[in-house]
Amino acid sequence: MKRLSKIMLAAVASVTLAAPAFAWDFSASGSATAKLNQTTTKVNKDALVITSGGVASEGGGISLVSAHSDGAASATLTYAVDWADGGLDETLSVSGAKKVGNWTASAGTSFNLDRYGCSNTTDNSTRCGQQTGEDSTAVTLTDGTMTIILGDAAHLSSQNVSTSSAAAGAVSFDTADDDASVGAFVGAYNGVSLGYKISDTMSATVAYQTSGDYADACGLGDNAMDGEGATYGISGTGLGFNGTFGTIGVGATICSAATADKGTTTTSPVGNSTAYSTMGIGITMDMGDIKPFLSIGSYSADGSQSKSSVGYAGNELGLTYALGNDTIVLYYGSKVDSSTTSGTAAEDITTTGLELGYNTMVGPAALGIGYGSQSIAQTDGAADGYSMTDIEFNLSYSF
Repeated sequence: MKRLSKIMLAAVASVTLAAPAFAWDFSASGSATAKLNQTTTKVNKDALVITSGGVASEGGGISLVSAHSDGAASATLTYAVDWADGGLDETLSVSGAKKVGNWTASAGTSFNLDRYGCSNTTDNSTRCGQQTGEDSTAVTLTDGTMTIILGDAAHLSSQNVSTSSAAAGAVSFDTADDDASVGAFVGAYNGVSLGYKISDTMSATVAYQTSGDYADACGLGDNAMDGEGATYGISGTGLGFNGTFGTIGVGATICSAATADKGTTTTSPVGNSTAYSTMGIGITMDMGDIKPFLSIGSYSADGSQSKSSVGYAGNELGLTYALGNDTIVLYYGSKVDSSTTSGTAAEDITTTGLELGYNTMVGPAALGIGYGSQSIAQTDGAADGYSMTDIEFNLSYSF
């Protein structure tokens, strides 16, 4: 690991040393965060209250960046190191753009150098896990009015416009996996999209998804309710709109997709499929120092044969209030998780969250102070009566 890291650092350094000849600019960045918090948790209405917290700290990712521009062409080389998903996350990426006539093309490629540990194989050799396949990417073409994106990209926006504080309390969709903000349940996927600038204040996007995947409907729909596997593909369509009307900004996204059994030479399609649909709306208002926001979202996945389903519906509302360079944040969120198994509906789980925060600068450091709370209601459910409060002081510095 150390040897490979040194190689990457040497590669970036060699580019930097060539700056006089190739006009490459170099930068290095990192961050650090320290916090003091006190959290009280009650796992259900019959449980004891548990208090936890204290002082904690973490170092942010390290980035070494070298960028070059030559007329209408530009390129950026980045070596980044961070800790994620229980292991060291090392990424080497290059991105670039070039304009010819009215059209600008841009793309990037990135390789993850993760090594989560080594193990002995049956022949007593040692192997380490790292990236096992080609990097997926997308190519973007734009003339300023039309934007075409083909490949693996976030073709649609979730339309979440909410702001939260330093403390915990905000609700989210699919906390066991994606932990997505309230809005359209969308992410990156293999597809094609066409964005069109209607005017200086309005734009629209049409997106189409098609690939051999079966667990990333609209980018995040990963519940294959009928047990689909490798012989399945997925297809879907989506539409996004963003506009500003005076002091009000409005964004909306809808997306639907479905898996389909492609069959094999010996097996006919059996009709198993999962249908997905999601919707997100974001509304903001600019009233000077006061900026209210509203985020709305829903998601559902339904198996055609199993008659099982999962679903989320939620909303977030609040505002930010500027006091000079400081900001006060007010937030309230609510979501409902619902599901059925073989056609039998389970009890809905309703989660509500509240946050109050204050953000300011202390010299070059950012200080966030927040209070957050969260509660869960589920009649006769194991989590019914869950409650949590969190008070946090967060001090961070980027360098």
